[in-house]
Amino acid sequence: MREAFGRKDGRFVRRDVLPGRFPWEEEEDSALLIKLANKSIRREIEVNLRPLQMTPQQAQALRALSVQEGLTNSELELQLFIDKSSVTSLINGMVAREWVIRREDRTDGRRKRIFLTDLGRTLVSCSAEIADQVKRRASQNLNEKESVLLRELLRKVIQVYEPASGGLDKKEKPE
Repeated sequence: MREAFGRKDGRFVRRDVLPGRFPWEEEEDSALLIKLANKSIRREIEVNLRPLQMTPQQAQALRALSVQEGLTNSELELQLFIDKSSVTSLINGMVAREWVIRREDRTDGRRKRIFLTDLGRTLVSCSAEIADQVKRRASQNLNEKESVLLRELLRKVIQVYEPASGGLDKKEKPE
C-alpha cells in the first residue's frame, strides 16, 4: 500500500491506496471495485477453463445454446453483448472444434441456426460447473442478507447506465 492524501470534512487525511494504481483510482471508488471484482472473477474462470481449451465467451455461447438451441448469429450477438464479426469468429472456432454445427433455417435458407453437438453438450455441463464454482466462491464471505443487498445495489448501478431497458431483469442471471 502507498499513501495518498485527500480531503475529508475540510481537513487533509491519509488514505491507503492500492499499489501501482493511479491516485484517482482509489480503492474506495465503487466503480473501480466493481471492475476489480469482475476482472478477478473473469480471470479465475479463464484459468479454470484452460484445461478444456475454452474461453469464457465460448462457455457463455455454449450455455446460451443449451438453453435455446437453434439461435442465429444475430440472436447470439444480443445475448453475448458482442458485435457481428466477433460472433462469426466465435462460432467458426466452435464449428472447427466440433462443439456446434450450423444448419439452414427451415423457413429461410439464407439464415443459419446454430446447434450443439454431443461434444458441445458435454462441454456445457463441465464449463457451467466451473463458472458456478467460481461465482459461489465470489460470495463465500457474504451471508444471505449481504448477497441480496449486493445484488440490489448492483442493479441500481446498472440502471444508471441502462435507463431505457431498466437494467437487468431480476430473473436474469448474467455470466
